[in-house]
Amino acid sequence: MVASLLAAAVALAHGLLAVFIVVGAPLAARSPRLMRWYLAALAPIAAINLPGLPCPLTVWEQDLWRLAGQTPYRGGFISQYFVEPFYAPGLDARGETVLLVAVTVWCLGWLLYAAASRLRLRAAR
Repeated sequence: MVASLLAAAVALAHGLLAVFIVVGAPLAARSPRLMRWYLAALAPIAAINLPGLPCPLTVWEQDLWRLAGQTPYRGGFISQYFVEPFYAPGLDARGETVLLVAVTVWCLGWLLYAAASRLRLRAAR
C-alpha cells in the first residue's frame, strides 16, 4: 500500500515537472524570478535526457511499482502517461528523439527570446 502510494506520488511529481518544462518556458521568459526556478529544473533534465540516460524518476517509480507487487510499465514516462492515452502504440526510439528535439527547440526558443528581450531593455536604458 505504501509503495503504491509512493509510486503514484513520484509519477504525479514527474508529470508536474514535465508540464512545467513545457508550459513554464513562455512564463519563465517573462518572469526573471520564475526563470531561476525554470533553469534549476531544466538543467538536470537536459543533463539526463540529451545523452539518452535513463530518467531516475522513471526508474524510481518503476521500482516502487515492483515493490508494491505490480508490473511496471515498459518504456518511458512520457510515452506511458502523455502519449499512449492518445496514441495507443506509444513512441518508438525515433518518436522519442523527435519529441525530445521538439521540446528542446521549444525551450531554447523561449530562453533565447528572454535573453534577447533583456538585452534590448538594457540597450534602451
